[in-house]
Amino acid sequence: MKQFLSILIFVLVAQTASAQPYKTVGNYKPYKWMFGVSWSAIDDNGNKFGNLFDVSNSWNILPYPTTLTVDRYFKYGWSMEFGATYTKYKLGKLINDSTNFQGTFFNFDANVKYSFSQLYAPSAKWIDPYLVAGLGYTYRQEGAATHAPTVNIGGGVNFWIYKGFGIRLNSTAKLGVFPGFWNTPENYLHHSAGLVLRTKGGKKDSNSSFKKRKNKWIHKGGKRHKQKGGR
Repeated sequence: MKQFLSILIFVLVAQTASAQPYKTVGNYKPYKWMFGVSWSAIDDNGNKFGNLFDVSNSWNILPYPTTLTVDRYFKYGWSMEFGATYTKYKLGKLINDSTNFQGTFFNFDANVKYSFSQLYAPSAKWIDPYLVAGLGYTYRQEGAATHAPTVNIGGGVNFWIYKGFGIRLNSTAKLGVFPGFWNTPENYLHHSAGLVLRTKGGKKDSNSSFKKRKNKWIHKGGKRHKQKGGR
């Protein structure tokens, strides 16, 4: 997790430093809705910062996409994302320092998301790094924490490859809130990689709209004044 956060922070700082600010009076909306489908890996081995990339022993992955996301964009880089994930724990995988657990796994998340592309759009529209934070619920068929509410903290990046289609990489830490917060078997990492599709958003310039209304009012006013002068 430390390595992932270091890489993510480096990417965000590099993009922010190299990009030109997008100066508009109004609000640039890169999309209205975003839909995603992803392959997921659940790392629930009970070791916070050790064996982060122990894929063979700790990551629970199915061969088909198991995560669905829906994102609603609001403004100034802020959006709301809802997600659901399904997978299976296989016997022999390390789950909270044990290899004796198996069964179904579900989680549901509601996250607030901030996109850094708002700072430099549209000069580098192909890359969209972001951070997420929110709440979730996890169900494990077997294990120390069958029903677990969580606090979610993470981030990722979208790479837009063709119009509204893109590739998404994401990693989120799920922190259990009961019992305890930091030292609890409810904690785990959720990694995902998949495809995203966004609908058109566009730029809204409130200042230009105001000018149009103002010019229209002046035009009408001048016309009335001319009619009065003719009389």
